[in-house]
Amino acid sequence: MAFIFSTNKLSELESYTLQQRQQILTLAASKLTAPEKFALNILKLIMLVPPFLFMAQLDGEFFVVSLFGVLVIYFILLRPISLLFTRKYLDNAIKQFNVLAKTP
Repeated sequence: MAFIFSTNKLSELESYTLQQRQQILTLAASKLTAPEKFALNILKLIMLVPPFLFMAQLDGEFFVVSLFGVLVIYFILLRPISLLFTRKYLDNAIKQFNVLAKTP
């Protein structure tokens, strides 16, 4: 299974605009079960705690550079993981979005 870094790469969402894709992903994320949300949050913690413990011991410009690096890596890794978790709920989220979009 390949990592997907952008919603443009999801075949289910190709026909939607960026704003619509974000709304659909929000709907799909709201459908995550409690264990899935828990697992996703634990993965986030595992990704964040060690770098910040390391950075707590840095001073000056090394801290700023490390902070920038950690944030970039965090978002590069978090996006594919979040898409992986929400992908199985995309079909239902798209149906729900289409229903909501049609109502005035």
